[in-house]
Amino acid sequence: MHNSKQSRLHTGNIPDAAWFKNMVEKVPAIIYQERGGESQRLIYVSPQAESYLSCGFREMPPARDFLEGCIHPDDLDRVLEVRRRARSEGRPIRCEYRLVGVDGKSRWFWDEASVSREPDGSTSFHGVLFDITERKAAEEALLKRDAILEAVAFAAQHFLRESPSGASMEAILQRLGEAAAVSRVYIFQNHLDEDGTFCTSQRHEWAAPGIEPQIHNPALQNFPWHEGGFSRWVHLMERGEPVYGRVRDFPASEQHILQSQGILSLVVTPIFVSGDWWGFMGFDDCLQDRTWNRAEIEALKIAADMMGAMIARHDLDRQIFEARQVLEQRVQQQTVELSEANRRLLSELQERKRAEARLRTSERHYRELYERSLDGYARLDLRQTIIECNTPFAKMLGYDRPEEVVGLSCRDVTPKRWHDSMERTIREQVLERGFSDLFEKRLRRKDGTLLDVEVRLYLHRDEEGLPDSMWSVVRDISERKAAEAERLRAQKLESLGVLAGGIAHDFNNILTGILGHVSLIKQSLAVGAPVENRLEELERGCARAQELTRQLLTFSKGGSPVKKTGRIQDVVRDSARFTLRGTATRCELVVDEDLWTAEFDAGQISQVVQNLVLNAHQAMDEGGSVRIRLTNRNLDHPGSLPLPPGRYVTLSVSDTGCGIPEEHLGSIFDPYFTTKAQGSGLGLATAYSIVKKHGGHIAVRSVPGEGTTFTVYLPARDAREIEETPSAQKPMTSGSGRILIMDDDSVVLEVLSEMLQHLGFECVASRHGQEAVDLYREAMASGYPFDAVILDLTIPGGMGGRRTLQRLRELDPGVRAIVSSGYSSDPIMAKPHEFGFCGVVAKPYRIEDLAQELQRVLSARAV
Repeated sequence: MHNSKQSRLHTGNIPDAAWFKNMVEKVPAIIYQERGGESQRLIYVSPQAESYLSCGFREMPPARDFLEGCIHPDDLDRVLEVRRRARSEGRPIRCEYRLVGVDGKSRWFWDEASVSREPDGSTSFHGVLFDITERKAAEEALLKRDAILEAVAFAAQHFLRESPSGASMEAILQRLGEAAAVSRVYIFQNHLDEDGTFCTSQRHEWAAPGIEPQIHNPALQNFPWHEGGFSRWVHLMERGEPVYGRVRDFPASEQHILQSQGILSLVVTPIFVSGDWWGFMGFDDCLQDRTWNRAEIEALKIAADMMGAMIARHDLDRQIFEARQVLEQRVQQQTVELSEANRRLLSELQERKRAEARLRTSERHYRELYERSLDGYARLDLRQTIIECNTPFAKMLGYDRPEEVVGLSCRDVTPKRWHDSMERTIREQVLERGFSDLFEKRLRRKDGTLLDVEVRLYLHRDEEGLPDSMWSVVRDISERKAAEAERLRAQKLESLGVLAGGIAHDFNNILTGILGHVSLIKQSLAVGAPVENRLEELERGCARAQELTRQLLTFSKGGSPVKKTGRIQDVVRDSARFTLRGTATRCELVVDEDLWTAEFDAGQISQVVQNLVLNAHQAMDEGGSVRIRLTNRNLDHPGSLPLPPGRYVTLSVSDTGCGIPEEHLGSIFDPYFTTKAQGSGLGLATAYSIVKKHGGHIAVRSVPGEGTTFTVYLPARDAREIEETPSAQKPMTSGSGRILIMDDDSVVLEVLSEMLQHLGFECVASRHGQEAVDLYREAMASGYPFDAVILDLTIPGGMGGRRTLQRLRELDPGVRAIVSSGYSSDPIMAKPHEFGFCGVVAKPYRIEDLAQELQRVLSARAV
């Protein structure tokens, strides 16, 4: 049995060097090899270095220059020391450092390299550099949040010991400001002025060195909220919501007073005292247009909540102090009514106890606010049973209360594939050093769905120092995972695009020969000839083949849409009706009143609609109704959608078919993925690529047994930008003059020459740019110049149409050039006049198309 298995292993195909090279180039990391003594020489670096550092192996400097030029100066000495020890001790390299690209931007990498001795005594490093930039950014965000929370804890302990004063408040604000790395921290209190206007005034402030204080700014005292243009702040903070962002993004009514204080970015969090909006705490950044992450904002909200609890306690202390003074005064005033005084004293003492009880309640509320976090916290015993957790953790698992989760085993909420790695992490990291590395896993929710999370474990010890449990800090990373999946899908489409573009170009050349000969034969036939119907059927076949090349070009880099601003509803209506014509499926179209205009390529969006409607029709075996809805949508907070905030026109296509199984949802937009026997797998992939190149997004929601809805988001545009379509000219039937043509494909040259001769032109053919330039020069010198030239855009290995036109214009600035290409969506084909061409014919074309464009170009010259 063993020998048989071993035999099978040895008879398999052994991968060759090309296979290994292909595998290395697809690894999402930089693989390198260095060799030498004290001065290492770079022998190999994988192509991924170009995407990370904007340079490839041939652009890399020599070894010593590479280290000093690519490694961040702050990390260089440490990395050189690690490498020196690795050479001397023969141990592998494991360290992290920054590399600086050609563009000057630095990224963090983790270096894993092995060391080997060569026969000549030199040392070789074989290593892999993993990009850890995102992880380092996340760690820095956590450190900043922890620093803010430490400052909050410092403030809480300070206020528990003594009442706030001007000096102590400034020290607390300084601690918070330095932790948050801001320029100013301040506190404002709301109040009514003498005429009852709702105002706010600055009470406390800390300003960093070099930042101008605003505590004595008269404009910030008795500032009227609504009259001052800050009603938006009032509405947000009354609901307990913070105000944050870059000042240049704020309304104009707010920018003036904020910019006058030198503020570039800020966070303002409301302060509530005993349930009422008391005022707010602000954090200014006067040095940079800072973007605030969610963890920072939540930590600063906790600081404001702590300040509210402190103010509430101070008010209670003042009430107790005043009550004590009243009691003492009353005892001293009335000695003759001792019994009455004793009764009143007892009443006041009881009130004091109630005040102290309220104080304890306030302190408990503060502790709850302090422990509130965006992360889930769970305490596990050493057998991984959950013995304590917070509400966010319970909600991650789909439960409402922590009590429902306590008692569950970690194995109960973790898929089996992570059980062994979890045991190994606890044994090798948590019990050994007291904490684990940050790692990713999935949790099984109450309803059976899986949630992507990021976890770190910390060991807890009892009073005697013995391990008794672990704290697990859990963060929901499902949105980040969705974004990573979106990037991966885009990369797959881009890779296929290169291949698809080449195929479409060659195929369009073939179609040009076929369609050109067909149109020539039709021109030579008498009206009503028996073969005319077959020729028309052949033309329709060419049109269908051209549609296939258009889908392939959608994947290529040349498939960019030629967008115009217009109303999308007509394109959607016509495309849906055309797709369902002759079927038993009905179409219901609902359009919002005053639907916004959009910027789109009518042909490509028609293709998206046809693909989605056809997909919906095929999902309903017994017919049914396809519901299409066009709506306006303003995305202030896109959430998990990979779109910037703004206005969008949404197109949703819904069916009542069988739905899409959950395991297929992640693959439906992959090229050539299909579950239908008659499907090509290009429809949804084409739709996805088109929408992405329009700056939009396509989302899907499906319930097995109920149906599927695809929703397309397209950026909206101002209706005033609508572009009118120019009217078409009548094609000419004959012409005269000399035409120079250039194409590397002999079939295209032959059929183009015949079409031009049929139209009455004299034509001269050339196969590359230099030949075309020489022929044009000779014609000018002979006094018998060309009236126009038709240039193929792409000549493999030679001078293409764009460069050839530049050379021709040096000879004749008035040359009339028409560009032709199988890359019908190339930018030059879309806007030829911007590149010096007078016209365009996209392959494949008929003799009628050629005649119409020649008539337009030559008649324009005559004018």
